[in-house]
Amino acid sequence: MAFDPSVYEDEKIKTTLALLAQGKSKQEITEYFGHKGWFTIDQYFRRRGFRWNGNTFVPEETDTPSATEDARFLNSKAGQIIRQLSQSSANIRQVALKNGFATVDEMGEYMKGQGFVWNSEQENYVYSESVGKKQRDTLTAASQVASQPVEGLEDYQQLLAYLLARKEKLFALLDTENEGTLPRYKFRGAKANKTLGFPTSLLTLLSDFSKEYNVTQRDIIEVALAEFFRKYGYEEQLNSVLQA
Repeated sequence: MAFDPSVYEDEKIKTTLALLAQGKSKQEITEYFGHKGWFTIDQYFRRRGFRWNGNTFVPEETDTPSATEDARFLNSKAGQIIRQLSQSSANIRQVALKNGFATVDEMGEYMKGQGFVWNSEQENYVYSESVGKKQRDTLTAASQVASQPVEGLEDYQQLLAYLLARKEKLFALLDTENEGTLPRYKFRGAKANKTLGFPTSLLTLLSDFSKEYNVTQRDIIEVALAEFFRKYGYEEQLNSVLQA
């Protein structure tokens, strides 16, 4: 869909761009509009054909989205780190610890292994095609070595190949931390399936939260619905379907 220049007449668009031009931070702009987080403003612009270029919002069609921008919605650990660092109040050391790294340098080595390098201007990791290619070549070479027979090491070669093929799952299992407690609701009735379509960005948040706090996606949705009913005048009906 072509970008519509008339969107610049939108009052919120004009105000936000003006504040950014004045050097206001994401946190200051978020507080100006009374939002809880920058994500609300980011999505407001995205729905109107903009994207964030690291400093301000620009029309989506003015440039091809970079691998770094695409990573904001990747269901991967690297994408999760980039999303966490894009928050206005992000602390790189806290992000490193939250994702299971002892130091920022250790997290940097991991991101380098995924093809990302640190950009001091954007204060985040950006994708480097040269680094990414080098890592792909290294993995290819490692796979070739693992596939070559070495007398007396067959079992170790099979194990290495198995671990390399499943390294993302292993990282996720080893680095999972449970840092919060959700309320629990026990509903009456048998389990039933229902298919719903969600935006990919919402599914990404759902997946990230599930991994970060070690809770199932079903539990998250049940809690979300229960809290929604409780907040918007359906508490009595909610209580009638909850187990005592």
